[in-house]
Amino acid sequence: SQPCLVGSEMCIRDRVWGTDGFRAGVAAWIGERYPGARLDPEREIMVLNGSREGLFHAVMAAALDPKRAARRLVAMPNPFYPPYLASAIAAGKQPLLMPSSPATGFLPDLDALSPGTLDDCLAMFLCSPSNPEGAVASADYLDKAIRLARRHGFLLFADECYSEIYFGERPAGALGVAAATGSLDNVIVFNSLSKRSNLAGLRIGFVAGDRAFMATLATFRNVVCPQVPLPHQAVAEAAYADEAHVVE
Repeated sequence: SQPCLVGSEMCIRDRVWGTDGFRAGVAAWIGERYPGARLDPEREIMVLNGSREGLFHAVMAAALDPKRAARRLVAMPNPFYPPYLASAIAAGKQPLLMPSSPATGFLPDLDALSPGTLDDCLAMFLCSPSNPEGAVASADYLDKAIRLARRHGFLLFADECYSEIYFGERPAGALGVAAATGSLDNVIVFNSLSKRSNLAGLRIGFVAGDRAFMATLATFRNVVCPQVPLPHQAVAEAAYADEAHVVE
């Protein structure tokens, strides 16, 4: 990247959306990991200071959309990753805890949510593979969640930080399932190199999906969030291009 003045278009692109190389590297990895998922690195992929940062700011950014701002609920599995709850509270929304117990297969029972409740949801967090339960959502489960999000107008925030820790078959992912429907509408996925490449200390990851939300998130992050250092993005670009260290 060339030097740039603070606030210039190039600076916003590289430090808020991410460098061209980083976003292209993530797009290539997604296309390999989820065949059929062909994302536009210009409008559908953004760098993060680790997935935690993106997950925390997600609800606040979503609440900026006038079409959804009046919605009161943010659904999340219980137990949950603390940033889900913190994000809802920071945005002034009401957390809706969805039990993830042996009785529900350690994933939220989507059928237990009434249409009225879903109509009042701003967003729903799902985590697969989940922490701490270790449950893996099937493609059918993710498809149901995506269709509910589109039918009722809420955003599906899929936390897939653990996607590369598995035995045998690769876990399904929301980007792959959404791509099979022909659209990424209402679907936003968060991932990072913390688990995939054992680079938790680097604090780098990505968010990808629904273009309208991504544009809103970019505006929000440009004002509120810390920028991602360019050297970190260069390291991440190299990491996403290599699978040998992941397998090892």
